[in-house]
Amino acid sequence: MRLLSLLALAALAPCATAAPKPNVLFVLSDDQRFDTIAALGNSEIKTPNLDKLVARGFTFTNVYCQGSMVPAVCTPSRTMILTGRSLFHIPNPQAKTFDGPTLPKVFGAAGYATLHVGKPGNSFRLAHQQFDKNVEIAHQNAPTATKCADAVIDFVKAHDGKKPFFVYLAPPVPHDPRVAPPEFHKLYDPARLTLSKNFMVRHPFDNGELEVRDEKLAPVPRTEGDMRQHLADYYACITNLDHEFGRVLDALRDTGQLDNTIVVFTSDQGLAVGGRHGLMGKQNLYEHFKSPLVIAGPGVRKGKSDSLVYLFDLFPTLCDLAVIDVPKTVEGESLAPLLAGKRLRTEREHLFAAYKDVQRMVRDRAHKLIWYPKADRVQLFDLGADPDELKDLSGDPAAAKKLAELRAAMAREQKRWGDTAPLLK
Repeated sequence: MRLLSLLALAALAPCATAAPKPNVLFVLSDDQRFDTIAALGNSEIKTPNLDKLVARGFTFTNVYCQGSMVPAVCTPSRTMILTGRSLFHIPNPQAKTFDGPTLPKVFGAAGYATLHVGKPGNSFRLAHQQFDKNVEIAHQNAPTATKCADAVIDFVKAHDGKKPFFVYLAPPVPHDPRVAPPEFHKLYDPARLTLSKNFMVRHPFDNGELEVRDEKLAPVPRTEGDMRQHLADYYACITNLDHEFGRVLDALRDTGQLDNTIVVFTSDQGLAVGGRHGLMGKQNLYEHFKSPLVIAGPGVRKGKSDSLVYLFDLFPTLCDLAVIDVPKTVEGESLAPLLAGKRLRTEREHLFAAYKDVQRMVRDRAHKLIWYPKADRVQLFDLGADPDELKDLSGDPAAAKKLAELRAAMAREQKRWGDTAPLLK
């Protein structure tokens, strides 16, 4: 058993001999930006059920997908989550066979009843088929979130409790087309919504991916009216998802299973909808690419962390919380010590991400470097002073030392993760 599994077990030690294995409800939304939960500072969105989760759980504020080599970023992101592997080491998501560990295989082998409910495409479908029950629901506009929640609720009500359960709820919401039931759209008047400080009518230069489908969902130059409408529709879908998430939690509470259920809420990646930096999609590496992450349940204290986190860290984290050996192929770092009030075994100094052959990013706790190889351009941001990434410091002599430091860090991270793209000179 790995050290982190022992740490997780120690955190649960006072009740370890009597308590059953915890259930797991893993909710993975689609394209939900990190700042779309009211309790985390967004006063214009309505997310009452997520707010309650934040109030009793542990929140991470710097959570990233490691990137993508294809425009459909959710495909590698979900594959990384399901395998615990990094971007350049994941299997082909369209593979017919895969012998390595996956979340459903590992939890199933540990005695869990497993259920997948979510979209069939743009994920690692082979892993979906390894759940005991696989309910794939394609995007069907307004009813989608309800149908996904209904499938989980049916499972929860029928569950006999002889085994703990692992439920992976991964609906295609709030991904476009952003259509929710009318009562949720009525909650948001576009004219009353605030565009972000980094709203721009167009991206200031060619970032290598300005013609992708996400960027074609609205005309360029962006207008404030168009962007507010897109933001209103986005918020409506998130509030709809929040409502359905609440229904699932109610079913767990009504059946007496909530207190012994670890609840994870996150998303495969964020996106720029609303014209952030003149963009709409997730095919970029600005901070709006980050995901929300809240974890609550037995063995999890209330708190918040700004540690640098990859989504594939969730694989070993859940193994540790469930006292399951972490497979050796898993590359993530368990967050379980933080959840138990301890220090992480390894605190990342840098976090790296990549998008196709056109963008690379590395950041430390305070600064971030983005490199555009084809444009032969870099950007440097002080995220503490400039969280909206509006002031590029790459040409500032006072920032030369930090720029050189992050250039060197990017080269190290590329080598560490197996990125074979040319190094930044």
